[in-house]
Amino acid sequence: MNNRRHSNRRGSAGLALLCLLILVGADCPGLSSVPVATEGPFNNTSDVTNDGADFVGAAACGACHSDFASMHSQHGHANALTAIRGQAPAFPDAAVGAGVPNPPIGGSDWDEISYVIGGYRKRARFVDLNGFVVTNGATGVNGQWNLEFPANGTTAGFVPFETERTTPLPFEFELLQTLTTGALAQEPLVPLFQENREGILGTFVEAGVQCESCHGPGSKHPPAPGRRDLFVDATGSQSCNVCHSVPFGTAETGIPASDGFVVPQAQHQELLSSGGHSGFSCTFCHDPHVSVAYDRSNAIRNACTACHSSMNMALHDGKVFTRGDYSETLSCESCHMPFAVREASNATDVVVGDVGRMADTRSHIFRINPADTDFTTMFSDDMMSVRLDAEGRAGVTIDFVCFRCHNGIGAFEIRSDVAADVALDMHTLPGAP
Repeated sequence: MNNRRHSNRRGSAGLALLCLLILVGADCPGLSSVPVATEGPFNNTSDVTNDGADFVGAAACGACHSDFASMHSQHGHANALTAIRGQAPAFPDAAVGAGVPNPPIGGSDWDEISYVIGGYRKRARFVDLNGFVVTNGATGVNGQWNLEFPANGTTAGFVPFETERTTPLPFEFELLQTLTTGALAQEPLVPLFQENREGILGTFVEAGVQCESCHGPGSKHPPAPGRRDLFVDATGSQSCNVCHSVPFGTAETGIPASDGFVVPQAQHQELLSSGGHSGFSCTFCHDPHVSVAYDRSNAIRNACTACHSSMNMALHDGKVFTRGDYSETLSCESCHMPFAVREASNATDVVVGDVGRMADTRSHIFRINPADTDFTTMFSDDMMSVRLDAEGRAGVTIDFVCFRCHNGIGAFEIRSDVAADVALDMHTLPGAP
């Protein structure tokens, strides 16, 4: 079986279903004329295949659920992987910071690229026509595009990626399954490649993390609307947590790191090591359909103060941090979710001084270590993991918290011993509101 036939077979149900929806009306009342199954499950939390259903595609889901489809289209999940059709990837108009002006190969010739990985929030990487990820070592060109990120001073431009690699870099299945819908690993005896591109080690139904990535395949849902929840795991153990752990789907609780920064996609492991928040599900704080970056007021279901109602903003209440053209109204997240995770870039000493430390993604550790110490005590000796205390908790050091601002460049400079004393009693200091 070649891969093109394999992909078409799994997508044929989606095309047939979409035609059915058009015939009966996109608002779906006409589905009442279709025989309706009454058997369960009505709240499926155990079978990700939805009783062997087929994938129908996000367009079919959106024909009935247009409100969710509209919100999800602006989410980073929906734009995690974009197929290239000879021109730059197209992103929603609301995503004002997204976009890649040209590919790393051939100047403005997008005909040399099959997919763009990301390009929506922090960085973009590129998949060539043979399915291999573009690297410096194998191609001689900078293989990563960093988007502008004013918070840490990053300007948009190409940067090196995998400079030491001399052979083509396959699009590994571990990465593929976090960026797509309906991913299937290769069978050893019949190794299928998406669109017969030898570098893509597996297949998928849709690019991007679309509806059926979390809800499961949907072919049995329209003729049986009673199966209204499809596959939804309220705890996140089979949905959010699977992709937001490193490596994919791991049961390990340790937080992986690299070069003194937490690695991206490890939010579940961070949360497990966050102390009192370790029992939270992702959806307690997040609406999974809505973009935090572009619709924050609707994306956050419960702000910090929903639980911590008696906690004040200490001496930061009403303050706005400004550095050059960048400004940030200080909030709980400014200190308790510092930029300790590096997806694409980190701030230089021009931005954070000699002591401050800052990457480009907020951490979900929440706990602050108020000791007079630096990041070297936060991580293992080899900088490959975050240290945990005897109770399995992590803590972010004050160079990530206090000194990304108080470094004499953005805000007034303070000594580390003073910062440690202040951090220890921040919410009870005299004069705190």
